[in-house]
Amino acid sequence: MDTEIEIKFLVSRDITDALPELLQSYQIRKHDRRHLANTYYDTADLALRRMDAGLRIRSQDGTLEQTIKLAGSQVGGLHQRPEYNVALSLNQPDLSLFPARIWPSGVDPESLQQALQPLFCTDFMRRRWLLACDGSEIELALDEGHVQAGERREPICELELELVKGDASRLFELAETLVRQGGLRLGAVSKAQRGYRLAGLSPMPRLRVLEPLPLQPQESCEQVMMALLHQGLRHWQHHEDGWMSAPGIDWLVQLREGAALVHQTLLMFGERVSHRVNSGWIDDLLWLQQQLSWLDRAQMLAHLTADRGHYLRRLDCQKALLAELAEQQAQLPDEQQLRELFYGPRYGRLLLRLTHWLYRQDWRAGLEPSQGSLLAAPINGLARELLEDSWRTLRQSTLGESVLGGEQYIQQKGKLRRNLLVGLCFSGLYPEEERLAFRMPWLDILRGIEDLDMLSPLEDVRERLTAEDREELDDWLGRKRGFLLEALEQSRGQALQLEPYWR
Repeated sequence: MDTEIEIKFLVSRDITDALPELLQSYQIRKHDRRHLANTYYDTADLALRRMDAGLRIRSQDGTLEQTIKLAGSQVGGLHQRPEYNVALSLNQPDLSLFPARIWPSGVDPESLQQALQPLFCTDFMRRRWLLACDGSEIELALDEGHVQAGERREPICELELELVKGDASRLFELAETLVRQGGLRLGAVSKAQRGYRLAGLSPMPRLRVLEPLPLQPQESCEQVMMALLHQGLRHWQHHEDGWMSAPGIDWLVQLREGAALVHQTLLMFGERVSHRVNSGWIDDLLWLQQQLSWLDRAQMLAHLTADRGHYLRRLDCQKALLAELAEQQAQLPDEQQLRELFYGPRYGRLLLRLTHWLYRQDWRAGLEPSQGSLLAAPINGLARELLEDSWRTLRQSTLGESVLGGEQYIQQKGKLRRNLLVGLCFSGLYPEEERLAFRMPWLDILRGIEDLDMLSPLEDVRERLTAEDREELDDWLGRKRGFLLEALEQSRGQALQLEPYWR
């Protein structure tokens, strides 16, 4: 058995000409070019897929090899999976050649063997470099070809770095060198996963909202911190993948939510971790949030203009408003600009360094004994402390005052989002009924603030309307704002009287 440790990139442009210069600090022990044809097998009810296993037969240079990859781990673009490789004489799978111990209890490999069928194939040219540096060996492979299921086909253009032997940090060093050139994006989805999707046997990415993690009061602070960081990164990359498949604002909003969870987790556990090693990615995380700061405005404009401006249907000046709002939408980043962001060097460096930090658990580097004790402590104490502090901050903010105006509510939107995110992080520690009774009114208030803020683009364009249209808009905005403020004040008054569920 081998344990495959690799970093996978998706490639947006030809980088072949740049590789010789990028690899000049490495000893190139081997460089070749091979045509690889792979057929993937499973049963009709996807028994292997349910085991998180993948079976293929690879044909190269007149030889056949079958490989099974078993359940492993994936962080960012780093994939670790145990795999078994066996030479074949016939072009058909033979599960009996694998060790019997690899099969989970209750799985009958003979029954599996009888039910196997080909599902999809990949066909690509692989250019390969075997590199050596400081006692480590890395295989760099550039794959170009396609994955095919029936009549459906998708292109493959990937760069893989696999650790043959030595220190995995060398893998990350090479990856960062390559990322600096741009045109690369960390790949969280394997060729096999793409094949299952193409064959209609695995769903395409779907929009998700962040859900509470199942937590136990006696879990350590470090365990919960790691779980939250991994959840945030998975959510982030899932929605990046979804946007790449079908670009839309909702994917980006959820991508931002994943990045916000990573940032919020760092803030909550900051006193308990070390930032001495490989923590430069934190500045890049703040940069990304700034790059996506236009999303709120994009959501507002999308809602106002949806269904030919249905929201504005009662206004005679609807047509003039829609023209002005369309001009605002035209100023937002377009699809090409966003692809350049996701394939850009700084974005790639951010995800790569975050992946490295999680893989090596660099927060432990240089920890003071007191920090180590705090990380090992049960989470329930810290959760109560953080929830109480967040609640106190909210009560002492403008949201705790007696009467608020529209602008005051809008200014508190970010603070309320952070407060609710802290609550989400530790929701799994508390009874659902009590937790929801406290959180739902505040979620309603956040939605009300967002509805209030949605009027902002209309206020921004009023000066460009005729006097008659401006008067009509002002009257309409006044009624809308008054209704929303009345509802917000009522909800806030009730929410402030609620007893916190964590006490």
